[in-house]
Amino acid sequence: MMCDLEEEFMIRKTAIATAALLALGLVGCASDPNKTDLKSITGNLTPELMNTSERPVDVDVNWAMNANQDLRSMWNDLGRFWLTDKPSALSPYPIQPTGGQP
Repeated sequence: MMCDLEEEFMIRKTAIATAALLALGLVGCASDPNKTDLKSITGNLTPELMNTSERPVDVDVNWAMNANQDLRSMWNDLGRFWLTDKPSALSPYPIQPTGGQP
């Protein structure tokens, strides 16, 4: 009988310890985003920059602006290729200048 009590006590003790370890494992450790120790600061001196002077959003904006300008330039190039960027000079009628210059 004494053995049964000791065994039951040991099982309860093990169950409580297991539950406590499980609870601690699920909680984990929270990291502080405002760490000011030397290792955190020297590990990444510019965490918000993607390259030497721009944030990721700035790089995305520059890429979008360049892509937009390239696309508009392509349409201008196609207009010059197909000669649709200015009126034709092959008309049998006199062509009046449309640039506003007399």
